[in-house]
Amino acid sequence: MHSMTGFGQANRLSEEVEVFVEIRTVNSRYLDIKTRLSKGLISLEQNIKKIVELQLFRGRVDVQVDLKTNRSDQYDLNQNLVENYLLLAEKSRSLGAVGKVDVSSLLQFPGVVIPKQIDSISEPIGKAIFETVQEAVSEVVIVRRTEGEALKSDLKKRLVRIAKTTDFIVGQTEFIQSHYREKLKKRLTDVISEQDIDENRLAQEIVYFVDRSDISEEITRLRSHLKQFQACLDLKGQVIGRRLDFICQEMGREINTVLSKSPLTTISEPGLEGKSEIEKIREQVQNVE
Repeated sequence: MHSMTGFGQANRLSEEVEVFVEIRTVNSRYLDIKTRLSKGLISLEQNIKKIVELQLFRGRVDVQVDLKTNRSDQYDLNQNLVENYLLLAEKSRSLGAVGKVDVSSLLQFPGVVIPKQIDSISEPIGKAIFETVQEAVSEVVIVRRTEGEALKSDLKKRLVRIAKTTDFIVGQTEFIQSHYREKLKKRLTDVISEQDIDENRLAQEIVYFVDRSDISEEITRLRSHLKQFQACLDLKGQVIGRRLDFICQEMGREINTVLSKSPLTTISEPGLEGKSEIEKIREQVQNVE
């Protein structure tokens, strides 16, 4: 099981260029790849995305690729900006300012010296870029797998708690009949004498209320969902996030029905604890690939 949160970076240095790749991923319903590429790399965007798609299947993925030349003439002069600085200097002198702008000072002005853009991507440079992207993606996969294992461990612990809560609730259902008997008998004795109570009619009413509060079907389905969830966690190499989210919805529906039917606090209180665990599980599942 993999998380959707991850980070990876890689760099490669050759005689011609230095490549730096950084990839960040967060949770998202589908695979959503966004790229930020150095100027001149737009033609490689689709191939870069394909490399990512081969290993990441869900989540928001931000890919940044920076390319810097290592040639002796790797920097250039921003001529328009230099002309603007010189014009400003002339205007300043016309207003009474004293002094000159020397070359060393001018070169230190922001934006005057800029890295040379690579106009064309040769095959060796393209290969270096793709290999660096692959290396960064592989690192992301490792991080997401590690976090996914931690998530799995936490989810399994919560499943155990829900299973124990479910077993406890089942144990309390045997007291429902006696609960309704006492409740109905008290109501009747408030209006008629105990001697006039029709025990057969009382038994029928008890059966009616017990049937209305029967949660056996909900418990059966809840246990089935727990088994399905556990089975999904044990799957290898599959994208299971959306499936787990659906199972969580179903578990939440069953526990809500149990709570709505329950006449006993000994059932509603652990039921609320189970509901809380399911909600926490669903929060965690939002980050599962």
